[in-house]
Amino acid sequence: MVAERDEAPQWQLHAFRYAIVMEVQAPNSIRAELSIRTPRGDKQLVTLEHDRYELGRADSNNLCFTDVLGLSRQHLVFERQGPNWVVRDVGSTNGTFVNGTRITSAQVLRPKDRVTVGELSIVFDVADAPRPAATTVVFVEERAAPATTTAEATLDKVLSSGQNLQGGEHMKALIHAGRELAGHTPLDKLFELIMNLSIEAVGASRGVLMTVEGSDLQVRASKGAGFRISSHVRDLVIDGKRSLLVLDAMSDEALAGRASIVQQQIRSMLAVPLQTEDRVIGLIYVDAPGLVHEFTKDDLNVLTVLANIAAIRIEHARLAEIERAEQLHANELEHAALIQRSILPSNFPPFPLRQDFELHAAMVPAREVGGDLFDFFLLDDERLGFVIGDVSGKGVPAALFMSVARTLLRATAQHQASPGACFTYVNASLAEQNVETMFVTLFYGVLNTGTGDIEFANGGHNPPYIFSADGKVRSLAEKSGPLLGVIEDRQYKTFTDRIAPGEAILLYTDGVTEAVDKNKEFFGDERLLQYLAQHASEPAGQIVQGLQGNLQEFSKGTPQADDITVLVLRYLGIPR
Repeated sequence: MVAERDEAPQWQLHAFRYAIVMEVQAPNSIRAELSIRTPRGDKQLVTLEHDRYELGRADSNNLCFTDVLGLSRQHLVFERQGPNWVVRDVGSTNGTFVNGTRITSAQVLRPKDRVTVGELSIVFDVADAPRPAATTVVFVEERAAPATTTAEATLDKVLSSGQNLQGGEHMKALIHAGRELAGHTPLDKLFELIMNLSIEAVGASRGVLMTVEGSDLQVRASKGAGFRISSHVRDLVIDGKRSLLVLDAMSDEALAGRASIVQQQIRSMLAVPLQTEDRVIGLIYVDAPGLVHEFTKDDLNVLTVLANIAAIRIEHARLAEIERAEQLHANELEHAALIQRSILPSNFPPFPLRQDFELHAAMVPAREVGGDLFDFFLLDDERLGFVIGDVSGKGVPAALFMSVARTLLRATAQHQASPGACFTYVNASLAEQNVETMFVTLFYGVLNTGTGDIEFANGGHNPPYIFSADGKVRSLAEKSGPLLGVIEDRQYKTFTDRIAPGEAILLYTDGVTEAVDKNKEFFGDERLLQYLAQHASEPAGQIVQGLQGNLQEFSKGTPQADDITVLVLRYLGIPR
């Protein structure tokens, strides 16, 4: 429940006028918005107020995501065309998908359309003009009113020696509140407890507690409904850190004629800040319709102190919840990292008795768990399968998707299917119930260790490099199809090549070429080729470890933005 917050002009202290503020909108007024889900699982809501929004990795974009996998520097634009919004790809590498279908021209967006670009999942929607929540708080403007009907206080004054609280009932109320708030009431029930304590402490009939959430005030607890609160009171409480008392609203000439005041028969009202040391996190408002009770300055003082105690308790409860959530998340990530390490091969050399090839691989995740994968397995005595992949997103969701993709490919490969046929099956299986529209880029090759022949399929992954011991490098640039897991009925081709004894193949994820230094310069393909040329004759394990060390030195002083995975397979030929 969100309280409406309207802009109010600058006012002099004690100047009051109460009038309901109404926002006039056309009956069919709508707004368009994008709900963007990032690789970390965060959701960002963007209201489309301008006519054009560019999205990509470059800083020049309106919507800039510099470390998102699968995005081009300039990837797409959202544009207003008459009453509609359209999305248009601007020549990106990995394409733009609307509801799982890659677009080739501008496409009109409909409510709930899902746009997938790289690791981002974007839902387009339109919403009716905001409607009042169940508990409505309307802030109203003010004009001059007699100052004798109001009083004010600040927390510092109330707590100072010159502002002693009078009366045993007030002290009992504070002691009771202190005891209640010293417990371990969870945050979702704490607001209601504070609201009840506030009403009991000053003998109010009803009230509302609101907290500051961004630029809005959100209702957390209430007793009663239909509140009409001065926007000037709101600003003095929130911005000025003041507690305010209106002694008799029914006798105030600015209020007495108001229908809402007359109907509710409000006599007296209090508004105090939920204030910690020097920060206001919300407010408490209470009033007393009818002749039940008229608030006093002592009521104002006791509610001010109670609100201070409550604000500190709220902050402690929030911090405790954050700490519990972070600890739970850390434990989950630790277990996920252990599981992932157990899934990926870790013993090298993996086939110590084989003398016809050597193989080494390693992954350095950007976080506790990663979305990259590598694998290798013997299909028979002469056929070795080797795989590398990169899942959209990071963290636990990416690791789970990676595990599923690896398991599906391993199971399919054991049936002696060609790499392209394997991809066709794996893609259909991943896309069938992929509600999160995640995807994986994959390269899968099969080496015949007797002949050096290679069968392979490439689903949207970086092309591997074949290099000889003398430093000559060539690329396996053929792509059999797009990334896997998005479009269910894709067919993938199988390609063939051959490597000679002594030649090797390097597989890598784009965390290698897209590693950045302190000047935001990419490591790039040129540096990778230079490294291969200089170290081509070294053993597979030394090439992998040396490349990772080279990347670490290059990126020194900058956080790792993406998982880094490298696999090197050298064909040695049949031993004589």
